[in-house]
Amino acid sequence: MNKTKETRKEYDVCLLLEGTYPFVAGGVSTWIHNLIKGMPELTFTAVCILASSKEKAEYKYELPDNFVDLKVIYLHDPIEIKRSIFKGISNSSIQKMREFHHRMDRGDISMMKEMVEMFRDDKFPLSELFHGKKAWDMLVDQYKPQESKESFIDYFWTFRFTHLPIFKMLPQELPKARVYHTISTGYAGLLGVVARVMTGRPLLLTEHGIYVKERKIEISQAEWVYRKEDERMRIDSKLGAFQTFWIRMFEQLGKLCYDYSSAIYTLYEGNRQLEIQEGADPDKIRIIPNGISLDNFLGLKAKGHDYMGQTEFAVGFVGRVVPIKDVKTFLRAIKIVAIKLENLKVYIMGPTEEDEEYYEECVNLVKLLHLEDIIEFTGKVKVTDYLPDLDVIVLTSISEAQPLVIMEANCAGIPAVSSDVGSCRELLEGRTVADQALGPSGIVTKVADPKSTGEAILKVLTSPILRQKMSQAGIERVKTFYKESDLNKTYLKIYKDHMAMDDLE
Repeated sequence: MNKTKETRKEYDVCLLLEGTYPFVAGGVSTWIHNLIKGMPELTFTAVCILASSKEKAEYKYELPDNFVDLKVIYLHDPIEIKRSIFKGISNSSIQKMREFHHRMDRGDISMMKEMVEMFRDDKFPLSELFHGKKAWDMLVDQYKPQESKESFIDYFWTFRFTHLPIFKMLPQELPKARVYHTISTGYAGLLGVVARVMTGRPLLLTEHGIYVKERKIEISQAEWVYRKEDERMRIDSKLGAFQTFWIRMFEQLGKLCYDYSSAIYTLYEGNRQLEIQEGADPDKIRIIPNGISLDNFLGLKAKGHDYMGQTEFAVGFVGRVVPIKDVKTFLRAIKIVAIKLENLKVYIMGPTEEDEEYYEECVNLVKLLHLEDIIEFTGKVKVTDYLPDLDVIVLTSISEAQPLVIMEANCAGIPAVSSDVGSCRELLEGRTVADQALGPSGIVTKVADPKSTGEAILKVLTSPILRQKMSQAGIERVKTFYKESDLNKTYLKIYKDHMAMDDLE
């Protein structure tokens, strides 16, 4: 390490973030924000990975004083590649890269440290990786022309799209920190691997949603991943060759992050099992449930609320208007409710600009269902302004981890109806024997099932005694098991324990 690097400012914690805080609002970002605020005695910085500089990047949070000097990397921005007669890839280097790929295909990551160091020593200049003959020959070898049934040109572009972001991550200069903490695997996790290799400092991983699982869902539904027309016409669930290519890449990135992490934290047992299936060492994994600030939500629903005499009802949906939240199932469920209840108001509270096409489809569905007078898209709002007037919160996501919205609703004394994803059943029915003894604080329904969702909403709204019991159970559940102050104490100890460690080999 040269003198310049030795005198760089050192932070306590460097967060490695992909598509989240502080540029994107949501449950994970709010968790990060509250974690930083809850530890004013530590200094935090971050490397934030965003898709493109063409998209407007604005802070969605007021940054805490102890969060400084964040660095932004744009994943898909083009790189200026200049050819040079003086920079090339040696035969030994290209052979090592071939060997690395062969080993990775067998699950052997033993050469990762050597690859990171070679990229950082410029032994793999991008000009040669994308235009050089030796790299071309290696790509043809990976394609296996004698065996492959796919078009080489499609393979070529798929390789470029998948590998350019990886090549961009490996040489990145990272802030100097005593601990590196990534909030996902994927590209942020790869930065964590680089940090661990180059600094020897501990790498912590916290997974809210399982990154590989979420990418599999996206890729299986994606139109941007090339599939042959005859494959698109099949009515089955088989993935195309290039969808499989993408998924395999994210699986390998996930396994790398698991292997290089000093410790892995997740939110509930279901996540832990998924991580083990993806190759994580069970001995590294610890379950730490989320927590929320009781002061912000406790008592929002008035204790003297008249459950018995109520004739007007308000339903809330809190979340981004994007496909993974399955807003369309929610809208169809509301139609079922609206047929039975006349005095109904529905608020969809969350950003609408993240997937404008999907938002427009939802708006059109509202019109098709003749729900314009009932449903309001509020955009991003302060949820606490709406919670006191709500009678039930609904979540219809097809994938979640441990959604804050349910904990917030529980704390405010509002029952929830949720699809059976992530830890939602634990949050509404209890995780331990003592937790379950409190009683349910909502109803769990099938995924993508408007009928069961609508019926559950109706049951909550039309059963005042049940709704009152659920309200009380939710308040007690959060007060007992999901306090943010407990979460912050736990992570503060984790950080201090790892900051005290000597550099790791």
